[in-house]
Amino acid sequence: MRFGVIQISTIKDVALLAGVSPATVSRVITNKGNIASDTRAKVYSAMEQINYVPIQSLAQSKSGTIGFSIARDPKDMLGNPFFNDVLCGIAEEAKKFEYHVQFSLYSSIEEQIENTIKLFKLKQVNGFIFTSVLSSDKDLLLKSMQEKDVPFVMIGSSLNHNVFSVHNDNIRDSYTATKFLLGKGYRDILFLTPNLKQDVMYDRLHGYKRAIEESGEEASAHVVYSSNEEVDITKALDKVMEEGVRFDAILTMESIMSLIAMKYCQRKNLRVPEDVGILSFNNATYLDKVSPSITGLNLNPSMLGAEAFRIVYDLIETKPQSLVQKSVTLPSEIIERQSTQRTPS
Repeated sequence: MRFGVIQISTIKDVALLAGVSPATVSRVITNKGNIASDTRAKVYSAMEQINYVPIQSLAQSKSGTIGFSIARDPKDMLGNPFFNDVLCGIAEEAKKFEYHVQFSLYSSIEEQIENTIKLFKLKQVNGFIFTSVLSSDKDLLLKSMQEKDVPFVMIGSSLNHNVFSVHNDNIRDSYTATKFLLGKGYRDILFLTPNLKQDVMYDRLHGYKRAIEESGEEASAHVVYSSNEEVDITKALDKVMEEGVRFDAILTMESIMSLIAMKYCQRKNLRVPEDVGILSFNNATYLDKVSPSITGLNLNPSMLGAEAFRIVYDLIETKPQSLVQKSVTLPSEIIERQSTQRTPS
């Protein structure tokens, strides 16, 4: 975690000092639930020791609702296991604090900003979690929220913006995934990605290229752009084949892309993993239910959602204007399955 120059106490600090959970501290503050008198005393003592005083009780003038807000094409979001897992992580953590989650999907950034500010002014939603923001929209969204003092957290890297965020290190993760494929003996690795309208894709491309460059002339890089639709992926890979581009591995940015890539290889009589290895970002549970099962990079989306909720919860409760920035980077891990289990030559 990286903090600004001034650090203030949060509900997590109280919980740690009192030896209880943050949810218990919340119930003491809001006078909800049956809390033992000795536990209540510990919490109040901890609050006094670190000078923690909520601006106001959460029960006053608050709806107890967090907004999870996305402005994208619904086809890109609905059914995507990564966002489903993020939402589950938010909801599970919110439940501990007796909060509700409102999910909103907008067709444009302008609609998202207008409705977000309206919901906040009407006190129907107390704070927001944003994710999957296009690079071209990020400045407008974040500036609008800051101008209206809307508590919010970004899921995704926002290094160029002074905001609260929780994210993966996409350069690190893509570098690790590419090095993993190289270690398995693959040398001509396709980078199959949607457009680069999101910072996350730029970062992943950077990590991929760095790993290829470090490997020397023995490995080659080739970027293939396509939507998640099967017809588009098929056309893109057909073009690669027609141009005579050699490849023995495919690194995909979405789980669904990896399924389509494997289906394509099977139609072309390319054996997975012997002829072509496949590794997917955004590991999904269904990747181990296909044959061959597909190696995935687990980005811990549920953990992303839970951490984002905890941050926005502290923002709502304490309004830490002195806290310049809080940025949390989560770990990732490769879940190896059959699609990359080729013995290096």
